[in-house]
Amino acid sequence: MPMKRLARFLLFSVLCAPGLMLPAWAVQADRNQPIHIEADAMRYDDAHQTSVFTGNVVVTKGTLVLRAATVDVRQAPDGYQYATAIAAPGQLATFQQQLDAAPGQPSQTMDGAAQRIEYDGRTDVVTFRGQAMLSRLVNGKLTDRSQGNVIAYNQITDVFTVEGGAQGATATNPGGRVRVMLTPQAAPAAASSAPTSPPALKVTPKMEAQP
Repeated sequence: MPMKRLARFLLFSVLCAPGLMLPAWAVQADRNQPIHIEADAMRYDDAHQTSVFTGNVVVTKGTLVLRAATVDVRQAPDGYQYATAIAAPGQLATFQQQLDAAPGQPSQTMDGAAQRIEYDGRTDVVTFRGQAMLSRLVNGKLTDRSQGNVIAYNQITDVFTVEGGAQGATATNPGGRVRVMLTPQAAPAAASSAPTSPPALKVTPKMEAQP
């Protein structure tokens, strides 16, 4: 497909599709790491297996780091853990996770923010709700960014979806539309014996409901 036609197709997909799916590369070892939490205070409910942390909460799971004003952590009977992070009024909770990279390749990081961030330990899905934003950085430099009302980031399938909505509205995006910035992939070196194409953009008409 000629570059101009490809550019128009990508722009049309971003502006018209209610949901968007883009690939990422989460550190797979993170899913087997324990959760560590720091906070100013904690309330534990043994009957319901829930813990509520308040005050400058920092949640760490491998390379995953979650920061919020309040974090509610629940452990289900099957042993899986679930966390819900809520930002202080007028602020956003934040998420950061390193991405897998081949030896010698640049380091990559996923950075996210939202009014509410939910982590599902069973499905390894992180959901951002309200003024949601998810960015990919390469060697600390922003390369890709998505904004919307709800972003669901699946760490197993390496795909995330974005939905627009009024609750995703900001001062610079009053309509709460899905907005995506994609940086062109660098062309492979001529000496490379096995050049690879950049990941294809996938569009889905509807984001599947999370459990």
